[in-house]
Amino acid sequence: MYNILIVDDEPMICKGIAAILTQSKLNISEVFIAYNGFEALDFIHLEKIDLVFTDIQMEKMNGIELIENLFMEDPSLPVVILSAHGEFEYAQKAIRFGAKEYLVKPITPDHLVSVVGTLLSEKESKSHHWVNWEGQLALPEYSNLEQNYYLNELVTGSIHESDVASIVEKLGSRVSGKYFSMLMIKLSLDRGGIHDEEIIAMKDRSLLKYASLNIIDETVNQWNHFVFNNHNSTFSLLLQVTEEENRDLLRMNQLLMVAQMIHNNLHKYVNVKCHIGISRIREGVTQWPVIYKEALESLNWSDTNKGHYMSYIGDIDSVMNDQSLTHTQIDEVNHRVVLETKAYIESHFCNKGLKLQVIADSVHLSPNYLSYLFKKVMGVNIWDYVTKLRMEEGRRLILMTDKRRYEISEEIGYESPEHFSKIFKKHFGINISELKSTGQ
Repeated sequence: MYNILIVDDEPMICKGIAAILTQSKLNISEVFIAYNGFEALDFIHLEKIDLVFTDIQMEKMNGIELIENLFMEDPSLPVVILSAHGEFEYAQKAIRFGAKEYLVKPITPDHLVSVVGTLLSEKESKSHHWVNWEGQLALPEYSNLEQNYYLNELVTGSIHESDVASIVEKLGSRVSGKYFSMLMIKLSLDRGGIHDEEIIAMKDRSLLKYASLNIIDETVNQWNHFVFNNHNSTFSLLLQVTEEENRDLLRMNQLLMVAQMIHNNLHKYVNVKCHIGISRIREGVTQWPVIYKEALESLNWSDTNKGHYMSYIGDIDSVMNDQSLTHTQIDEVNHRVVLETKAYIESHFCNKGLKLQVIADSVHLSPNYLSYLFKKVMGVNIWDYVTKLRMEEGRRLILMTDKRRYEISEEIGYESPEHFSKIFKKHFGINISELKSTGQ
């Protein structure tokens, strides 16, 4: 049985989709409704959600922001965009970052049921079967040794600048833009494949490596990019970024989403683990050696943080602060950052519209890395901690004051008293009215 979440600020849209799905013959257990992105994230944290529908244009948190937050929680969660006419550009961007489908309103019942049935079937089949990487994945087109050679020479700065223009021209239109980032992906090929077997033979390691390269290539097929082989089972992904994406305040999160998709797809399809290092976005081909060094430094950092599979150069700079620190000193800095984060949350958890990005900005880290540190030190994820504080304050206000439910809901940061009631029941196991009657 599957649980589906519908996110739209138009109640009639939500109720209409919910009615169609609950009356269908699909294997659906429950359909949850959220009227904004913040309510949606609460459901994600409290319920097992198998599929999300989300509108694009919503106040407080739009559909793109919601997808970015969902990917931080679970990059394998399928998302369907609900789009109005004229919003194709937004829908296209959402699909680029992992959304499975977009539906244009008004949605016909037959089409809705067909899309949901297909996505749930795919989810079920992927949860039980690995792709047969030996039989179904062809060798990649990146076997061009000359191209691989030139890309390695360009990023390591080995080619004289007078030759750069002619080499770039040979590489073609995939490097026609201005802005670039690099992800360096190191595969762990000791084990893998359908049966998670030990990989010993060179032939098997080579085949698994090329299968992984194919998956990386397919994952980023909506970007202009190059994937090329370095050494020691490591690939570099040179990613061209649009001017709009470079202006976006969340551009760093978008790079982290790409890394999450790659990590997730490698694990899903060929059962291969990896570590990923991520550079900044920089302008011009002349900056390729810079972003290559940043990605390599980030990869090495990721190798030392075994519980965290990807690292962004900005996080490393924030932690290291241009100093050479020992592992013990780094642990002390990380612990201090978590304590600062905890203090910030305790001062701001009642704020409406509190976002993970806002919390991360307060300590100058990416949401992804801060989430990893907070869970490592505190033993609980950030949003669960926010919810715990809100629920404890809500309980105190119910027992100690005469404030009404809508007043308490407003005071502790929830958009509606109905949503506050749902979260309260889930958190404490009793209704607000039951708490008032018992006074406990």
